Amino acid sequence: MTRWLILCAALAGCCCAQTELAKELSFETAHPAGRPGGWMGGPPDSVFADDKVVHGGQWSARIESKPDNPQGFTALTSRLPMDFAGGEIVLRGWLRTEDVTGFAGLWMREDAPSGQVAFDNMASQQLNGTTGWRQYSIRLPLRTEARQLFFGFLISGTGKAWADDLELLVDGKPVWEAPKAQRAKTALDEDHQFDGGSGVSLESLSPVQVENLARLGKIWGFLKYHHPSITQGKRH
Repeated sequence: MTRWLILCAALAGCCCAQTELAKELSFETAHPAGRPGGWMGGPPDSVFADDKVVHGGQWSARIESKPDNPQGFTALTSRLPMDFAGGEIVLRGWLRTEDVTGFAGLWMREDAPSGQVAFDNMASQQLNGTTGWRQYSIRLPLRTEARQLFFGFLISGTGKAWADDLELLVDGKPVWEAPKAQRAKTALDEDHQFDGGSGVSLESLSPVQVENLARLGKIWGFLKYHHPSITQGKRH
């Protein structure tokens, strides 16, 4: 009975996460302060939830990049942990533009602990000017070393763009249906000795303790980059 309850709870949690992500991709969510719920973006005054210009449903997302924008671009962004497996990931959705001087497009980036490992932003497709609703897509190979997926849509230059009815697919299926990635655990995953702190408590530091801490920092800095057991990930 207990196992059955645990399984039901896990399935309910999975379904809830699936439903929430589906709503965020279609922008049919709550819109705090008039911005698409579940999304990040900026500059702050350039990202809006729009109920007047939509492709499907009741809402779309609109971004505006103005001439005084110091960044030169505006982006809407979401993020997912890459705990799924597969060969290819595709971001697909409907876009519309108005007076875009540079380009507008979907974008997607895979990050590993070492940094960015895959990226596309539709720059090569040169979506600009004023266009009606049309479906676009970008695709990336699913890199096994990647741990975070960032995605959304953007304007480089000035103008307005709308996005609606986005889909995030792994090997042709919704990302929530992708199999879980099976990864070997590392020392970082298994070493929990100091998760609750070092256990050392000091109310004040003497000059000798300050000198010892400085020396310890230098030793650790050397070991971190030169000791083979640490650089190979065998020790935390």
